Amino acid sequence: MADRALIIIGNHISPFVRKVLAVCEVKGLPYAMDSIVPFFGTERFARLSPLRRIPVLIDGDVVLNDSSVICEYLEDKWPERPVLPKDPAARAQARFLDEYADTRIADVLLWKVFGRALVAPAIFKAERDVAAIQRTIAQEVPAVLDHLEAWAPQTFTMGDTPGVADFSVASHFVNYRWARGVLDAARWPKVHAWVTRVEACAPMQRLNEIGAKILRVPPDAHAATLREMGVPVAAETVGGTSPQRGPMTAI
Repeated sequence: MADRALIIIGNHISPFVRKVLAVCEVKGLPYAMDSIVPFFGTERFARLSPLRRIPVLIDGDVVLNDSSVICEYLEDKWPERPVLPKDPAARAQARFLDEYADTRIADVLLWKVFGRALVAPAIFKAERDVAAIQRTIAQEVPAVLDHLEAWAPQTFTMGDTPGVADFSVASHFVNYRWARGVLDAARWPKVHAWVTRVEACAPMQRLNEIGAKILRVPPDAHAATLREMGVPVAAETVGGTSPQRGPMTAI
């Protein structure tokens, strides 16, 4: 158990942040949220996160970026209630699934669909590129799902309980749904069953509910909304008021 609350900079809309929060919840680690939209981060945020991406974990003097790095740090420091398999081969496969989710699934479902459908219009006041979204769904999403159909575990990557890889993959499909994407259960039954199992378990169900609520309020109302929902909020914020693109903004 952590001797103090971890600080997590990010918000529940982000699948990367929800992955980290799920690991904290599984391990019983107390945390407080500085709920910001990364595009609204201040210069202090840029110093903490040079790519202006979330999540950022602060554990005393330790500051970490990248959701996978953060999850492995949490696993190493608090190995009780593991979120990665012990068997070397299974552990490597789980890490690969996490990497695939962070890269290819994120590129297609998060940036090219969710980002174009919701983030670009809401944050950058850009016109929603419906044609590009439809092209992605028709041309790129099926290949991603075909791979996942071949890799989907019978239950979870950890066996009886979900772990990092499960949280990482399933989190993107929530954002895909928020952008009105549909996961065809008839065409990809194993993926659909896997994602459904992960979403139904604690803590993902609660985290997704919070994300859906945060999605409907402006950034300056995030903290108040989280308090209303019983989520601890950090005393200080690195959130600003003017949006700006980071060096790796993909929309």
